[in-house]
Amino acid sequence: MPCLFSLLSAGFSVIVKAGCSINDLLSQEIGISQTYIDDRIQTIFLNGKAVDDSRSATLEEGAILALSAAMPGMVGSTFRKSGVFASMRSQISHVTDPSVNLDSQIEVKLKLFNLIAKELGPAIFQNGIFIDGKLFQNFLLHNSENLKTACISIHLNDEKTDIARLLKRNWGNEQISLQITPEKSS
Repeated sequence: MPCLFSLLSAGFSVIVKAGCSINDLLSQEIGISQTYIDDRIQTIFLNGKAVDDSRSATLEEGAILALSAAMPGMVGSTFRKSGVFASMRSQISHVTDPSVNLDSQIEVKLKLFNLIAKELGPAIFQNGIFIDGKLFQNFLLHNSENLKTACISIHLNDEKTDIARLLKRNWGNEQISLQITPEKSS
C-alpha cells in the first residue's frame, strides 16, 4: 500500500457543497471521526495558508486542502493548528471568505501526507477517488509492479480492470474515478 501514498500527496478531487467547512468535508463527506480530526490531524493548509479551526474555515471552488499529522521541529510547532506559535503566523493563516455562493457544488483538491495518508489511505481508496488521468498514468509507469502486489482489485470509472489494461490506455486530460481495494494485511 505505501506505493499508493504518492497519489494521496499529489492530490485527489472531492465534490462538496460550496461553503462546506473543512470539518464537515472530513466528517460528513469522507467519514472521518471527530476524534481523529481533532486529535490526529495536527496541520491543515487551505490554499497554502495554515488553518487553526477546521469548523470555521470554508471551502471554495478549486481550493487545495492539505492535511498532515504532527510535523517535527520548529516548522511543526509553528504550523500546528491552534499551536503556541499560531499568533506568529497571522500573515500566512487562512481567513474565511464570507462571499462564497452556498448554492453550488464545487471541486476541492485534497492532499494527505505522512501518517494521515497511511492511516486513512486504505479506506479512501476503497471508497474511491477522482484523480487526474495523466497523473495516474505517470504513477502507473513507475509503480505497476508494486501495484500488482499491493491490490486485490482496481475499478476505473466503476468498471473492474487490471494493471495490463491500465498500462495500455491513453489517458489524455480526463479526470478518472479510481477505486482500489488493497491486499488484506495478515
